[in-house]
Amino acid sequence: MRRVWFGALSAALLSLCLSCVAGHLLSLPELDTQIQLQEQLISQHNDSAYVQRVMRLAKSAEMRSYMQPQLDACEDFFAYSCGNWPKINPAHAAQPRETNYQQLLANGYRHKQQRLLEQPADEDSDDLAVLKLKQLYASCLRYRQTPLPLYRQQLQEIAAAFGRMPALALPGQLWPAEAFDWLATVAQIKGTYGLDILLLLQQAPELQNQTRRRLYVGQPPRSAVEAPHEVAAQLEQHLGLEASLARQTAQQIVELESLLAKGMSSRPLGVLTEQRSPAELANAYAPTFNLTHYVELVLQRPLQPDELLYEHVDSYQAHLLVVLAQTPPQALANYIFHKLLQHFYYDRSAPVVARCMDSATQLFPELLTNMAYRQYGAASTLDDIDAVWQQIKRSFYNLLEHSNSTEWLSLDTRRLVLDQVNATRLLVNGYAHLNFTERYKSLELKPHDFLFNLGAVLSQRSALEPPAVVPTGPAYDPLENQVLLPVALLQPNFLWSRFYPRALRYGSLGTIMAEQLAHSLDTRDAWDAATLAEFGKRKSCYRHQYERLRYAGNYLPSSELQDNNMADNAAIQLAYLGYRRYLANLATTALTTEQLPSLSHSPEQLFFISYAQLWCNDANEQFRDKQSLLLTGTPNALRVQGALANLADFARVFGCARESPMNPEQRCLLYGKSVN
Repeated sequence: MRRVWFGALSAALLSLCLSCVAGHLLSLPELDTQIQLQEQLISQHNDSAYVQRVMRLAKSAEMRSYMQPQLDACEDFFAYSCGNWPKINPAHAAQPRETNYQQLLANGYRHKQQRLLEQPADEDSDDLAVLKLKQLYASCLRYRQTPLPLYRQQLQEIAAAFGRMPALALPGQLWPAEAFDWLATVAQIKGTYGLDILLLLQQAPELQNQTRRRLYVGQPPRSAVEAPHEVAAQLEQHLGLEASLARQTAQQIVELESLLAKGMSSRPLGVLTEQRSPAELANAYAPTFNLTHYVELVLQRPLQPDELLYEHVDSYQAHLLVVLAQTPPQALANYIFHKLLQHFYYDRSAPVVARCMDSATQLFPELLTNMAYRQYGAASTLDDIDAVWQQIKRSFYNLLEHSNSTEWLSLDTRRLVLDQVNATRLLVNGYAHLNFTERYKSLELKPHDFLFNLGAVLSQRSALEPPAVVPTGPAYDPLENQVLLPVALLQPNFLWSRFYPRALRYGSLGTIMAEQLAHSLDTRDAWDAATLAEFGKRKSCYRHQYERLRYAGNYLPSSELQDNNMADNAAIQLAYLGYRRYLANLATTALTTEQLPSLSHSPEQLFFISYAQLWCNDANEQFRDKQSLLLTGTPNALRVQGALANLADFARVFGCARESPMNPEQRCLLYGKSVN
């Protein structure tokens, strides 16, 4: 039996090594799935020493494949740790223009979600909500077999529920322009499916008081302007328009979209807002359109005279007045119905599984995340992650309370910071608190009618709530004072495994959590003036240090926005302190578990390599040049170089000579001191 396990993993690893030569992992999802599936099957079989050795061999092979150990770690540690990444996962002129380790995580997570959806529905073990999600996914897969005429007929019926699309008029049939009421049409679409076309209506918390929710009306989300030929192809493929009519209609749609975009702001909801009364909204853009009437049509109730609303980006509404005046009703109607039907277009030429996974992710983001959470969020896994979190918090607390190098914090500010660190919680964002059975109890679906099911899910959602978006990365939530970890990080055999050295867990997952814990201190309104002055000196050190680093041949632009760089520096320091505390409590006989076969590195060196490999990436030349011109954040390579150069313990662990790039004479340090 052991030979079977070893043969399965060996085949996967052989494919992995061959892919390093023939192609890259990010372009080979089947290979990635095979490797992860084989590792998962093996890793879940038992805890024998044999299985542990196989899994550690696999991890060692992966880490070595990215490295260029012939380079000097003290000169360029990013190249030392990630130098082979571009050979294995090269970026291209088209897609992907950039490759990174986060994409590997995302691809692996998506494959795992796909397998969960493709497990046979079981009324005995699956929740009602899960059964409905699987039913929607299955109906999407089957819908590809729907005859094209029936598909187009369904699209026309969806449009007909809100009026008549001029481009769909029969030959010789007149479109009644005088009867078209664009405001009533977009309001009806909003009330039915929750789609914001031309105007937005949303209920959201006030900026000043997050506990109070208000109605926001105004500019809809900004979307990319498609090329005319792309829109024409959609109209031909999905609606069956004749080629010349499709091109003419597409030109109208794209021109209107371009005009609207010129008046749009990319600022988030709540930033460019003005408080309005219903009377003010009714008169602001009269007689062309009445925003109060629009809101009342969507809500299907009159607004009270003293009911306050927020107008979002009033300059857009003023711009809309101008656009409407120069747009023929027929072009406006075609635009509105096209924006509606785009949500129902089913591209039969696209890979069906990818298309249906997109639909499941967009329509049931929280439920699908919860399914993965219940699959991978075992109590032992969560306990392991929490142990790392608690170790990092203790390290930060001790650093702040006992280190001489934090004396620049006044006693009062130090107490505030200690209380903040102590109170910050960790949450793996699996939506375990939501009652999905109650949420979807009234949702009725059909086994073979995906477009019907799509409309049913959209109709079931509240028209005033924005579509749920599940964060794909870790984040700090200041309202709840908690660090949120995405469920994707629970995947075994990526950043962590019970078979891997803890060095890898602290170097990757530990630094991710520590970075967000550091961000919990980004708000400094309550700090006293003397402490803020000392903080400013340390921030200035980071600014001067990072502006001397080069990316794609250019120096990084000088910036006062150093919170991310300081969080990176704090993260590697805190995670390393936490790992050193773990090593100090580890029995001498167990130290061999903190090394990997075929890698001669010490446990502490493995810690730093795992940190660097978390940020391995490649970008094509054009993308890299553009990024260097529009740089708003620190590139991955310089995140690694900057943070590790500031940590004296890194230079000690790798024996870096004084004044080498990774052991500079001057360092920036916000909290604490080196371990030794």
